[in-house]
Amino acid sequence: MKSVLLLTSLLLGLAACKKDQPNVELVQNMMDSPAFEEQDFDPEANDGRSMRVPPEHTVARNNPRYKYAKQPELAKAMPNPFKDKIDLEKGKDKFETYCMVCHGQTGKGDGTVAEYMALKPPSLVSDKIKGWTDGEIYHIIAAGRGLMGSYASQIRHEDRWHIVNYVRELQKKDSGN
Repeated sequence: MKSVLLLTSLLLGLAACKKDQPNVELVQNMMDSPAFEEQDFDPEANDGRSMRVPPEHTVARNNPRYKYAKQPELAKAMPNPFKDKIDLEKGKDKFETYCMVCHGQTGKGDGTVAEYMALKPPSLVSDKIKGWTDGEIYHIIAAGRGLMGSYASQIRHEDRWHIVNYVRELQKKDSGN
């Protein structure tokens, strides 16, 4: 008898549910938090700003802050932490994603976008760039130089080093070594 009563009440409860009515939200204060548009005024904030500055000494996760952005001389001496753990497949993948459109598949500055540029990107397999340190190439990826902007927000720290190692591999192939 109890099971029949339980089954009947369960079926009646399910029959009362309608698809055109929203579910009941028991904890609404977490689900309907107000979102501000950029540059909106926040009446609750002391300064009225809706965009918050991260707390002092906050460290970004998974992508450390690049401390040599304004110091290219110091970046030249930066050691390559992946020199012994070279992952050419990852370097090639990231190079083809971010660099190849300008620098070309072989790194000679003949990418598909380069033909439309007044100032062509440099050849990464030239003697000049072969003479650069790994830290210098990393710095240019992270901070940019000339017409090339910074890729710090698009390419993760480790992947920049994999690109550096892949560029070194392109240079070896170009030299015939």
